Amino acid sequence: MTVTVDDPSIARRSRQASHRGFEGLLLSGAASEKAGEVREASARGDNPFCGDELEVRVRLRRDGAGDWVVERAAFDGYACTLCLAAADALMEAAEGMLAADACALTGEEACALLGGLEVGRTRKGCVELPATVLSRALLTVVE
Repeated sequence: MTVTVDDPSIARRSRQASHRGFEGLLLSGAASEKAGEVREASARGDNPFCGDELEVRVRLRRDGAGDWVVERAAFDGYACTLCLAAADALMEAAEGMLAADACALTGEEACALLGGLEVGRTRKGCVELPATVLSRALLTVVE
């Protein structure tokens, strides 16, 4: 069984998004952390075809091997229900991942995370925007 854009689970996830909002992600640096061990980054993006606008902020920490790991990921913005639900699913999935792996998340993976959501080409940008903005934020640190 596949999920469609009008599925109640999509609307519920967008209304009750657990990763929406930037409390604790101030992008000011953490004075108590060792220099270079923690970084925060952000990026913005929009979909000019529908008016969706998102900002993503991430907090990364070096693991024992020296790789960047997504400690926290959050989003905010003005977007359609589908875009907000996809953003929430991707931010949840990104937390705990190596930054390089999180950077590679796609709109197709957002659809899978939303229960096998099927979208047509006119709504594809709605699920791709969160992945694009997340990747853009992570690339500022992972280069």
